[in-house]
Amino acid sequence: MRRRYGASPLHLLAHLALLPLAGWALLQILQLNTARTILLWFLGAVVLHDLVLLPAYSALDRAAQRATGSAVNYVRVPAGIWLLLGLVFYPVIAARGDAAYHRVSGRHFEGYLGRWLLAGAVLFSISAIAYTARAASRRRTRAPGPRPSGAGGPRPARSPTERREGPPGG
Repeated sequence: MRRRYGASPLHLLAHLALLPLAGWALLQILQLNTARTILLWFLGAVVLHDLVLLPAYSALDRAAQRATGSAVNYVRVPAGIWLLLGLVFYPVIAARGDAAYHRVSGRHFEGYLGRWLLAGAVLFSISAIAYTARAASRRRTRAPGPRPSGAGGPRPARSPTERREGPPGG
């Protein structure tokens, strides 16, 4: 079991024993009296993520890696950050709760959608610049072999086994 689970059975039992305690603490903090609501939300989140979303985005990622190689990282990283921003700020991006916010502060949720889209544009632009710079660097390192002796420009680096010609120290 240790090889499959990654820890001892005692570790698993401790987590299973403390899970109801964590649920009770959450109920006390949120002052919710219906454990059923939290349990349903938790189970729904686990089922939705682990059984639907995880296999879906893992399959998409594998397909993208096969199609583009490591270039997929230049899309994966900004997309992940941008989607996480969207998830965290979804209520204000979608203007949910604007009326309550307006009653309390006298202001409205304005511009969050535009700023979120701008953040995405900046993230993907930085990623495109990094990809372009990396591709140009790779092209430069794949330059053709050594130049003829009369050609200008820097000379190719010598290997450690090559003998240096000329006077010592010169």
